[in-house]
Amino acid sequence: MKAIWNLMRIVSAVVVFAAAAITIAGAVQLGTATEASAAVVSSIDVQGNQRVDDETIINYVGIKPGVSFDNGDVDEAVKRLFATGLFSDVRINRVARILVVIVEEYAIVNQVLFQGNKKIKDERLSRVVQLKPRGTFSQSTLELDEQAIRDAYEAIGRSDAIVSTQVIDLGENRVNVVFEITEGGRTKIATIIFVGNNAYSDRRLAGVIATKKSNLLSFIARDDVYDEDRLRADEETLRRFYYNRGYADFRVISSTAELDDNENEYIVTITVDEGDRYRFGSVIVESTVAGVDGDSLGHLVETDEGDVYSAKDVEDTLIALTEHLAGLGYAFAQVTPRGNRDFETRTIAVVYSIDQGPRTYIQRIEIRGNTRTRDYVIRREFDISEGDAFNQVLVQRAKRRLEDLDYFTTVNISTAPGSQPDQIVLVVDVVEKSTGEFSVGAGYSTGGTNPGPSVEIGVSERNFLGRGQYIKVSVGGGEDTRNYQISFTEPYLFGRRIAGGFDVYRSTREDTTYNTELTGASIRFGLPITEFLSSQIAYNFSQEKYTIVNAAAAPASIITAAGLSPWTKSSVSATLLYNSQSTM
Repeated sequence: MKAIWNLMRIVSAVVVFAAAAITIAGAVQLGTATEASAAVVSSIDVQGNQRVDDETIINYVGIKPGVSFDNGDVDEAVKRLFATGLFSDVRINRVARILVVIVEEYAIVNQVLFQGNKKIKDERLSRVVQLKPRGTFSQSTLELDEQAIRDAYEAIGRSDAIVSTQVIDLGENRVNVVFEITEGGRTKIATIIFVGNNAYSDRRLAGVIATKKSNLLSFIARDDVYDEDRLRADEETLRRFYYNRGYADFRVISSTAELDDNENEYIVTITVDEGDRYRFGSVIVESTVAGVDGDSLGHLVETDEGDVYSAKDVEDTLIALTEHLAGLGYAFAQVTPRGNRDFETRTIAVVYSIDQGPRTYIQRIEIRGNTRTRDYVIRREFDISEGDAFNQVLVQRAKRRLEDLDYFTTVNISTAPGSQPDQIVLVVDVVEKSTGEFSVGAGYSTGGTNPGPSVEIGVSERNFLGRGQYIKVSVGGGEDTRNYQISFTEPYLFGRRIAGGFDVYRSTREDTTYNTELTGASIRFGLPITEFLSSQIAYNFSQEKYTIVNAAAAPASIITAAGLSPWTKSSVSATLLYNSQSTM
């Protein structure tokens, strides 16, 4: 019995000892976990920094000596230091009671240099790259800049340009970045192929699109540079061309450009499906707006039954109906065309439905992408402004006007919500293109009083200083002749859609018997009558002077004219102009 009692005492002691051991181990384990998730350091040691001082880095870390912190605080400190953009690497460790912050600073760019570039100047390339003097250097940004330079050369037709880089260490964590450029030759467009077209020849369609095949004058026009955005715009141009000539089912199946690396030339292939040609069927105007009789608006309809279908005629009818209704006080009337195709008769019946649209106003017109063209040059093409009722038809008219200016590669107009439910923001996105032209002409005459070679050089700008003004200067002549001319046009005189301009010219001619001098000028004004019809009134003044060189050989009429010179002429002229260029 005593032995059993002693055995029980031993077992109890073992159990108590085991429980105590488990409790102690748990306490130790808990203490270790607590120490890992929350700690206190007595100091912070910053290492690896050369330009940024210790205090600045410690402030970004945000952990204070004597204040507990955990792993989350360390992660946030690392993120804050990386967010400064000053460091390429950051590591934070705790050594005993010291928090060690190890940083690796980005190098500072001393200079950005370009070598081998002739076609694109340094100033333009500097705007393309992201690396700047006194900015931080990173390898990823350097690679992006290489691609940006290649894209810039591709935009001017040099797709085989090679860009390599050299980073020169100047010491003290400063570097020079050198972009070495091999420009290569111009990437031309060897041919433009149309597939699937039957109604119109390749030559006719090639004349419609903006992308052109390379020729002897391409170095002046620069219209043979392959650009994907331009090709997408050409697709829309082709659609409008066919839609306005009855082909309502027309579609562009594909448009591709294949580069021949050996010849450095593109082959552009545009595959189309023309579909059938349609004519207008019945044309009806119906209205659900009280006080508006659809039958009474028939005189505004420009689509007549039996005519070849034209999307432009439908658009013109929409504009005419919308403007007429707005003039009657129905600012929110909405005109919607509905077409019903008859595939057997190949006709499209059109119903113009007039309904009461939502009451929406334009809060703001926001213009984006115009780095050169002034905002007001774009705004003046709109017949609506901030505070006016939103009208989709007038917005589309403004879009067409902006495209017809020929200042932009693409024009996109979209809407965004305004600050109130009944307000919208009109967003106008444009992509600008070159508007300057340089022309050279040469000839040779074998007859007349001044045989021999002649040459003419002209420089023109359609969007002078981004103000939408047109200016041209030309100089020409031959061995015995000289011609000079300056032209200037302001398309919006006094802020109105009235064009005003002048021409100044002078020409001289030397002959063995007599010399002539002609000096003149014209002042002209263009007045709009309709959207496409305008008139021009001009006042013309000229003065002509004759000088006899050999009286014995000079004709009697010239001798008489010389005695009466200078001859002064003054006249007024008028011109009526119909411009359907935008109708395609």
